[in-house]
Amino acid sequence: MFSVVHVEWGQNWSGGTQQVALLLEGLKRLDIRGLLVCQENSILAERMQNKLPLKTFNLIGEHDLVAWWRFRNWLKTFRTEQVSLKIHLLVHAHSRKGAFPTLLIARLLKLPTILHWRVASPIRFPIKFVDAVIAVSESAARQALKRGLPPEKISVVRSSIDTKFFEPNSKVREQAREKLGLENDEFVIAAVGRLVKGKGYDVLLRSLVNFPRSDCPTLLLAGDGNERQQLEKLSNSLGLSQQVRFMGFQADIRPVLWAADVFVHVPTNFPEGTPNAILEAMATGLPVIGSKIGGIPEIVRDGETGLLVPPDEPKAVAEAINKLRQDKTLSEQLGRQAQAWVQEHHDARQLPEKVFQVYSQVLAKRL
Repeated sequence: MFSVVHVEWGQNWSGGTQQVALLLEGLKRLDIRGLLVCQENSILAERMQNKLPLKTFNLIGEHDLVAWWRFRNWLKTFRTEQVSLKIHLLVHAHSRKGAFPTLLIARLLKLPTILHWRVASPIRFPIKFVDAVIAVSESAARQALKRGLPPEKISVVRSSIDTKFFEPNSKVREQAREKLGLENDEFVIAAVGRLVKGKGYDVLLRSLVNFPRSDCPTLLLAGDGNERQQLEKLSNSLGLSQQVRFMGFQADIRPVLWAADVFVHVPTNFPEGTPNAILEAMATGLPVIGSKIGGIPEIVRDGETGLLVPPDEPKAVAEAINKLRQDKTLSEQLGRQAQAWVQEHHDARQLPEKVFQVYSQVLAKRL
């Protein structure tokens, strides 16, 4: 028998924390014991309350030695309790934030460790002592290989979503547009995510100036972040205040996606592993325009499940939008194929079993 301590230090809700929640719920359905360690007063803590055992800490930052000492003492005590019950314990670190101290403490306590790597960026701490790395894309897996981890310790388990939750019925487009005050004949672009540097929302805004003012698509930009004010200023300076809606964080993003004709996600240098927002858009049957960054080309397959454009090229984004706007047959075909792809490769029902296989492999080598 074994139990897993899942550790996620993110304060805000993101694609990564959403993946953690999906995994925990799936593992619970498989009757796999687990406990979540997370940031005090975080959205993840709030959403997972009463769903599984929870332990929170007030981690101020990576160098908060007091919080790390408390975490170490708690984990040591918890390990002793589990050993007395003949339960083997694993520690699964889910995010970049706090990953190294979490894994180091677990290793010093002689516990098996798993690192979940969700971004296509270099791992900037030693990982030779990690028992396994779960990468969300081939691009993310390559970063673990570059850090010197043997290939047999790396598993690609792709990010997943509840595809049925996003699948629209025949009437939702009309209902969503009515709710959002959109005309039926408007061409609508959806973009969703954290408004932070490198995500390419400035590129998307600049792409819209390539359209005649009288025939410019409507952009629904859902999400929040520290770049929102700058993006609003840019939108106004480009004369797009009537075409762009900054919608803020949406607890339920489905109406935005259901109301749209196309989804655009064109980061310039953000190390995307497998963006949740793209998977959700694909699940609704939207054609996707993505940039050739990180793991995006692994899901937005050019001409098959969407269109790919070079990063930081507003004109190329505009041309891709216009292509889908003018060719409705192509748009619908890409949308159907995108939906079929995400249902086959990224459905959340597959996630817990694949992660369970990693746990089993780690334990088999330890026991």
